[in-house]
Amino acid sequence: MALQWTTAASARPAIEQYSYRLLQTLPHDPRSFTQGLVVDGDALIESSGLYGRSFIRRYQRETGATSARTRFPARLFAEGIAIHRDDLYCLSWKAGRVLLFDKITLAHRATLNYRGEGWGLAQLDGQLVMSNGSAELSWRDPANFEVRRRLTVTEQGRPVARLNDLTVQGDLIWANIWQQTRLIAIHPTTGEVVAELDLAELAAAELNHNRENVLNGIAWDEELNGLWVTGKRWQRRYLLQLLPP
Repeated sequence: MALQWTTAASARPAIEQYSYRLLQTLPHDPRSFTQGLVVDGDALIESSGLYGRSFIRRYQRETGATSARTRFPARLFAEGIAIHRDDLYCLSWKAGRVLLFDKITLAHRATLNYRGEGWGLAQLDGQLVMSNGSAELSWRDPANFEVRRRLTVTEQGRPVARLNDLTVQGDLIWANIWQQTRLIAIHPTTGEVVAELDLAELAAAELNHNRENVLNGIAWDEELNGLWVTGKRWQRRYLLQLLPP
């Protein structure tokens, strides 16, 4: 049995090691305890967490100028965000609420419920993909946020826990792992990790200043063909060109 297991494990395809080219380095609001990041045209929308301090901000991609901002009730801790049509969905950490906002004005439109914790969120093929801090992703109906599908993310056959912020590039779901400096690319059908990207060099200065300033906030920019990356209370945000091996 041991020989069979070893043979099966060795048959798994190797995880591709991506690198990157730095396209832009721009200022980031160091007051933002970044939870989620999403691109909408020439704007970025960012959610910031902490009880009593949570907010969402929409700002111009190049200049950082704020065009809209909304604060959360003190009892809610803002988490990941995603856009579906004209709505911005924002998770709450432990309250079991997803708040819907107008994506332009950030005016609150509705609130839906779910069970468990909310961490990251992304839109894929008309559904919303959610992480909850475990190795599981759930596909949710935007109309009522009910679960339509669940998927366990594995790396070489082992579950990958602490999945956090999510973004979609083509047919891959990229995720950051809480308290790690790497990103992983997930196959949305099998749940297998097919690629990874090490961002330790970008994160080093922020982590050396404060170990709580972890990597958090990733957003694929289709127009610029790059990945926006930042973190909690980071001084900078970065646009990266992804370079497969």
